[in-house]
Amino acid sequence: MSSKIFIKIILSFTVFVLAGNCYSLAPGTYYHSPEVTTSEPLIERNPFRPAPNPLKSVEPEMPELYIGTTLRQGLNEALPPAFRKGLDFGASYDGAAGLPTMQLDYFFPIRAWSDKSVFVTPRVSLSGAKETFSMGLGFRQLFGHKLMVGFHGFHDWTRPRRQNGRFLNEAGAGIELVALPGKYSDIVFSLNAYLPVNEKLAWSRDGEMLAREVLCGGVDARLGFKLPELVNWLDIRLDAQAHSYRGSATVDTGYRTGISVASRDGMFRASFERETDNRRGEQYRIEGALNLTFDWKDLLQDDLPFSAPHKAPQNRYCRKIRDTLTDRVSRKHDMPTARTENRVTLAARVSDRTVVLNGGFPDLPNSRVTIQVSHSPWKDWTDLVTDSSGFYSGAVNLPPGSYQVRLIHKPTGRKSAERTVVVRGNRHKNH
Repeated sequence: MSSKIFIKIILSFTVFVLAGNCYSLAPGTYYHSPEVTTSEPLIERNPFRPAPNPLKSVEPEMPELYIGTTLRQGLNEALPPAFRKGLDFGASYDGAAGLPTMQLDYFFPIRAWSDKSVFVTPRVSLSGAKETFSMGLGFRQLFGHKLMVGFHGFHDWTRPRRQNGRFLNEAGAGIELVALPGKYSDIVFSLNAYLPVNEKLAWSRDGEMLAREVLCGGVDARLGFKLPELVNWLDIRLDAQAHSYRGSATVDTGYRTGISVASRDGMFRASFERETDNRRGEQYRIEGALNLTFDWKDLLQDDLPFSAPHKAPQNRYCRKIRDTLTDRVSRKHDMPTARTENRVTLAARVSDRTVVLNGGFPDLPNSRVTIQVSHSPWKDWTDLVTDSSGFYSGAVNLPPGSYQVRLIHKPTGRKSAERTVVVRGNRHKNH
């Protein structure tokens, strides 16, 4: 073998190894880790959660990835193609939570015509932390061969796993539009609005703190635009997303924009994305890939052994607008939860022989509460009425002495913390 061919073999092998890799730049966000000092106070355990089990291992377990793959393969073999087309099913096991997980999402056209369809979208999701159920109903209409317009509504129920309490509910509606303007271009747009329906209340173990949970409301929008054919061997696509979800103590807003370029022969692909939200800040992502096939025959014949994976088609692919009648609805299923905690409060101030009391019962608006005073035992002293927000204010006159004071709502048993006051005539002391 001549030295010229030997050098070609070495160079070809080097390019082959490098060409098989995809180069990417990780998101460019930098975080400053907080400094941990031993002088800081310990964080108190959540009063709404039970004490951790010291016998349970805290080391995370690896997920059972083979379960989902096996189930998908089995469903592909057992179910008819027409039924399997609209089904998305997966299952696994969460070792950290010790629970099986499942996700079932089905797109079912209940009535279809040549230019319109009515569909339902039932969905069940069981993760290690949450269980979520959803039901949607939608309608889509074709206008000619280049436009589709759709409307849909949905209702979601969600709650933590292993809890048999009430579900948090949300309702919503959305619109979608797909257009084929021509020259092999493609526009996809969707807009969804989310509205919480109820809230869930939970008291801490000591009965002094009330937690309110409600799903955030908001909107999100998505836009995808496949540009018209500018160069006969290149495809360019623009994508943009924006969202704003808000609750009483939660704000989740952000947007993402990106551009992707790909050659029709599959040899080259590159993309650039910019993402900004109020939690992680600003991020950038650049990805690129170079795919080449290697032919030993061309190398031995002293020809260039690398080529594109396939031959570029003469015309770019343009999907049929009728296929959009069976596309899945694009919307968010895991809406963030807003949580606020309010304590039953009691503030006491002594002035001469008058004890001034004020505070609040967060879940008892326009309710009658009783002031109790104790040397021992507790004695009812007088009643107060809370306002529309659950706040109260009042005063009692006590003879000199040391007392414990609290407020109680007798129908529900809600009571405030106890306060000790010392009445000393025209002198006063607070505790």
